[in-house]
Amino acid sequence: MAGQIAEQQDRDLTLDTYRYLRGGMVVMVVMLAAGVIGAAISSHCWQGSISAYYYTSAHSVFIASLCALGVQMIVYRGSSDTEDALLNLAGMLAFIVAFVPTGMPERQCGEAGPWAKWEAAITNNVWAIIIALVFARLASWLLYRSTDTGRRRSLGGDVTVWTLRFVVASGIIGFVFLRDLFDAQAHNAAAIMMFLAIIATVCITAFLVHQQPATSRAPHPNRYLRLYQIIAGLMFITLVLVIGVRLLVRGWSDWVLVLEALLIVEFAAYWTLQTIELWKTPNRVDLIPERLRSQLAHKRELPGPAGLVKEVRQLRQLPSDERLCRAL
Repeated sequence: MAGQIAEQQDRDLTLDTYRYLRGGMVVMVVMLAAGVIGAAISSHCWQGSISAYYYTSAHSVFIASLCALGVQMIVYRGSSDTEDALLNLAGMLAFIVAFVPTGMPERQCGEAGPWAKWEAAITNNVWAIIIALVFARLASWLLYRSTDTGRRRSLGGDVTVWTLRFVVASGIIGFVFLRDLFDAQAHNAAAIMMFLAIIATVCITAFLVHQQPATSRAPHPNRYLRLYQIIAGLMFITLVLVIGVRLLVRGWSDWVLVLEALLIVEFAAYWTLQTIELWKTPNRVDLIPERLRSQLAHKRELPGPAGLVKEVRQLRQLPSDERLCRAL
């Protein structure tokens, strides 16, 4: 009896933690929106992009909300190794978006504060990110090694982790040796990759929901599947449509603002939907059939490129749904 009570308490703590993480992302988006709208109202004009609010009275809210979102995405454990690595990538990129601003906007709404002198801030803050990443990597390596708890990943998880490492290494090289290029392009590159990683996680979620039967904890999977598909589709359409209109309509200066605003709203809609759908369960894995759950839990035997060809051949022998679950 005491064991059952302890197990239930642990589950409730886990469930509440996931609820707070999912809902907290939506709250941070609301805070960012409130800060941006407040700055626009007080200055009686709009910046050309949400990123340009780094230079306005919304400076602190802009940085705080992005850093909070970054931490939440890194801490959140995805339903698969691939989703988890994509969220880690998006979370780390959120810090670059926050700390490395776009260039000073041509249209300045209101008076720029002391943060307009951003070169020194980039140097200090990016070095802080690098030191934190090195510390986290060393600490996790030591803890996993000393406790013999190192875990293997799926094929997709390994590929995504190595992609993450390549992005981090490229960023550090650019920051140290190509500083002018880094200052000019790091923000835009990080923002684009961050949104692409988020879109990929939405697609993974839609695939997993498609495998879910109706249960008491998630009674309407088909309804949520359609909504996730709509959100993923809207994200792709937003990217293509806004960029397409920008190429066709010369002189449209607010296209970045529109693109960022729509993608952020769609991001908030995605996490709102997940918060509602998964209110009664901490992990989506608990909702899919055992046959697919075992494939989703499959890990690679060897890290890196070793054994890759063999694993791909094994994947081809499985039914399509099992193949995708094992790859994730």
